[in-house]
Parts: sequence; structure tokens; C-alpha cells
Amino acid sequence: MLKNPPLKFIAFFVLLVAAIGGYLLYSITIFSPVNIHFSTTPNLTYHPIKKQDELICYQADQAPREITQKTFRLLVWNLHKGQDAGWQQALNRLAQGRDLLLLQEVLNTQELATQYSSRFPTALYASAFAYLQQQSGVEILSQFAPHFYCAGAKSEPWIRIPKVGAAMSLPLSNGQALLLVNVHLINFEINPTTYEEQLRTLMQLVSQHQGPLVLSGDFNSWNGYRAQIIRKVINEFGLEEVSFEQDHRLRFLGNPLDHIFVRGLNVLNATTEPTESSDHAPLLLEVELAD
Repeated sequence: MLKNPPLKFIAFFVLLVAAIGGYLLYSITIFSPVNIHFSTTPNLTYHPIKKQDELICYQADQAPREITQKTFRLLVWNLHKGQDAGWQQALNRLAQGRDLLLLQEVLNTQELATQYSSRFPTALYASAFAYLQQQSGVEILSQFAPHFYCAGAKSEPWIRIPKVGAAMSLPLSNGQALLLVNVHLINFEINPTTYEEQLRTLMQLVSQHQGPLVLSGDFNSWNGYRAQIIRKVINEFGLEEVSFEQDHRLRFLGNPLDHIFVRGLNVLNATTEPTESSDHAPLLLEVELAD
């Protein structure tokens, strides 16, 4: 009589775990390689170029229009999958007067590329998984067309759900290019070895780039080990971290999760806003090309 209840409990637990695992397996689709949606107006054609580790890149067949302006206004924001009320109104307001939006946790069903096509004719969306056919990923919305773009993903070691990064290189009239790297780094890992691998894969683009650049997004830098990895990599590649006049960034144990790093750019203004439209505060940045 004493043995049957534990055996029944174990059997029930095994069946429950199997049922949950089966449901998740059925409900979640992993994209390998990363699923990329790119659009730009006027329509330019792009062809795939040699992959770098886990990055997939595409090169323009025609030369995009060069950018003559010297200053750029950016919004960097994790949208929290649109789970918080008022995110659409907040995004509309924050996007006003911006040249570039670098967004994380964007759902494909939000259709931002379509909604903002008149203001941002170029859109790069990258996702590596879908839950019940709903994708989540990162997106770059730009007023300018790139001469190449890339995306890549790395799977979370525990839950196996991939995190994604994307990049664009925008041609400037001085013969250089402005590189944008939008990251959402691995979260669930105690010993952050895969975390560093994902970051270093994206930094390959930085190592090959000679002009100005912005590296930004949700770094999930929630402990000192991750912050140390970021500092080491950033110093190695000669980037500078942007500090904010008002800093309302989401923190865990005192560590900010979102960052912006620059090279070859002068920071004119950098701030954040408190918000209830996401669990992350939006980061607002204005930069100019350094001499």
C-alpha cells in the first residue's frame, strides 16, 4: 500500500513531462538557418555571399544610394513581443524624426515593415523560431538601403530556443560605410561560454569593418561574468560604451541589460525614457560622423 502511491506519482509525472515536451515540440518550430525577411524601396536585388560561421549575408547587385548626411538619430528598443499596452502608440512617437530603428523581441505578426514602409523603406527582420506559427526576432528599420546585410542565430543551451542578431552596412558618401549590429544575446546560461560565442560571431562583422559603427540591443548582461565578457570584447575591438543622461534601462541585480557601443562616431545626445509599454526602456541616440 505504501509503494503504489509513489509509483503512480512517478508515472503521472513522466506522462506529464512527456505531454508538455510533446506539446512544445509540436508548438515550436526552429529555423535553421535563420529565417530572414528583407525588403527595400526602390527594389534592389541581393545575392548570398560566403557564410561566416553561423552568419548568413547578402550583397547588393547594384550600388545603393550613398548617404550624404553626417548625423543620425536612432531608437534601440526591446518591444517585449508587444505584450504591454500602448506599445504601438509609444513606438509611433519614438520613431518620429529617427533615421534608424533597432528593435528586439519583434513579432512577425506586428508587420512593422509594412506599417512603417513610408518612413523606413528598408526593413531587415530575422527570426530563428516560431511558437504556434508566430515568429519572434530582431528587426532593423532604416531610411537607407544597405550594400550588404547579415543575420545569425545561436541556440540557448538549456531551452534550445535560438537568440538572433542582425546587421546592415550602409554606404556613406565619403567612401566609408556605417555598420549597424542589432543583438539579442543568449539569456539562460550560468557559465556564459555559448553567450561569448554568439557575441564573437557577430563581432566578426566588426573586425572586418573599417568605418563608423553602432553595436546595440539587448545583451542580457544580468551578471558580472557577462559584463566582463562584454568589456573584454568591446575593448578588443576599440568600441566605446554610450552613457545616458537619464538612465532608465532595465536592470537585473543592478546590471543593465541593454547597451549601445560605438566607434568612429561622436555622441551628440543619448538618453532613455521610462515606459509602461515594454519591460525594457527605449534607448534614444543621436550621433555624428567623427572627422
